[in-house]
Amino acid sequence: MFKKIAGLFLAAALMCSSAAVTASAAEAEDDAAVAAADQSGEVSADGSSEVSADASSEVEAGNVIKFDVKKSGWNNVKTVFCHIWKADGTGDWPAWQTKKEKCKYDSSTGIATYDLSNTGNTISKSDGKVYCVIFSANTGMQTYNAIMSGSCIGDTLYCTGNQLENPEDSEKKANEAKWENNSDCGPERKITSTGNIVGTALPEGETDVTMLATYLIAYYDQEAKTSLTQNLLDTLKVSPVDVMGAVTDKLNATNNADKDKIAPAVEKILSGCTDPTTGKKTDTDKLKDKQKNGNGGSNNNGGSNNNSGSNSNSGSSSSGSSSSGSSSTGAVKSGVETTIVFVMAGLMVSAAGVMFLARKKKED
Repeated sequence: MFKKIAGLFLAAALMCSSAAVTASAAEAEDDAAVAAADQSGEVSADGSSEVSADASSEVEAGNVIKFDVKKSGWNNVKTVFCHIWKADGTGDWPAWQTKKEKCKYDSSTGIATYDLSNTGNTISKSDGKVYCVIFSANTGMQTYNAIMSGSCIGDTLYCTGNQLENPEDSEKKANEAKWENNSDCGPERKITSTGNIVGTALPEGETDVTMLATYLIAYYDQEAKTSLTQNLLDTLKVSPVDVMGAVTDKLNATNNADKDKIAPAVEKILSGCTDPTTGKKTDTDKLKDKQKNGNGGSNNNGGSNNNSGSNSNSGSSSSGSSSSGSSSTGAVKSGVETTIVFVMAGLMVSAAGVMFLARKKKED
């Protein structure tokens, strides 16, 4: 009789333990499922949904730029091309008038449309004035360099009819082009080889000071061009000392092989100039200091900050995923611990029952 009762207790204990294991495992599974759902929701809200929304808005905006052939007065046009590149010369971009640069041209409206995704680069509406663009046609017509920002997405470029001096070749003329809805962008501001200033828009990070620095670096050993320096300083109303600092920064940033030759030559040119911001002769001591130390490389720092911001966003995304993954693991671990507690309790109840029956039988 004792064996039968003990057996029943053990069977009951095993059944309780089994039920506890099943219930605990189900609880752990539910917790894991909730954690996974939370993780999915977080990624969807912070990641994929946002990207999807951005991508959708880009598509809705057209992710294109346009050129008005008819308004520009171009005739006999059959094919239009769009050439885009980063103003600082970085990155990989399609070659001139290749298939990837071909626009969709509607001859009835005179509008040529270019899909920016064909560049192989991501151009966002939040991007600053960091791009240059030229539209050209099979007839040989082309626009002068136009500064473009992300806000120009969906906008239309057109030729005004004005002719500008080609910055590199003064014997040629360039067709000024402007955007219909982005007046802060448009024809690139440059100093021509004859010392004239054309265009209105500077790429982001560039100023009149850095523009003159670029001119002096290019023509430092050509007296006919460097003799125009004082006139350029007066026109732009910039300090020779600041220009010297910008020259040093540019030479260092590009690791120019001739910097030890260019910098002293530019210093000599600027030392003979009057500072239009003070009306006095250039301070040669400050000039030498700028030749040595530059202006602090503010343009380079700006670039670093942009890159850092990009990495920060990526890291933030990764951290979010890792955090959710940890929650899921914690839920499963908690479920396992609960299972062990239930099993131990069942075994203790069984043992107590057997001991009670044994003592009872002994007393009988």
